[in-house]
Amino acid sequence: MSKIEKKILRPGITNPELWYPNRPPKAEWDRIRKIVLERDNHTCTSCGHRALRWMNVHHLEESGDNKPENLVALCVACHAVLHMGRNLALQTIEIWKADVSQVEIVQTTRAMVKAGMVLDQIKKMFKLKRGPYAEDSADYANDLVARMGDSPRAYLDEPLCAVFVNLSRWQIE
Repeated sequence: MSKIEKKILRPGITNPELWYPNRPPKAEWDRIRKIVLERDNHTCTSCGHRALRWMNVHHLEESGDNKPENLVALCVACHAVLHMGRNLALQTIEIWKADVSQVEIVQTTRAMVKAGMVLDQIKKMFKLKRGPYAEDSADYANDLVARMGDSPRAYLDEPLCAVFVNLSRWQIE
């Protein structure tokens, strides 16, 4: 695993001003991505999941800096949490109050999917409580955008967590 400190996992959004960062040409991005994935041993820096396929490379700082020191490996599930606005719109997650951490939700969901459970059954295991909006409401993301000002990222406060409701098996395994 990377020597980079473990990334804290909270449902969040990136400032809309930074949504389309300049990436290096594809060949250069592929080279940088390979360096990051190898450095992090193809292991998610949030939940510890290791996979040789489907890993994302995510910026630590939303600065446009594409140096490996500013990038970490993330699994598809953790990446979905960090981009909650998009994933609420895609109906892959819902937002709930939970008594467990976001990482525990990701790890438990993955383990239960591997054990043959479906997402609806897994969701019931977490003893969830409704937050201030409907669980599938984009208002969670819209409120963060309205409050974030010039900050590059904003996150929901605990105990709000993302729960998976529509991920394909490949996205969670």
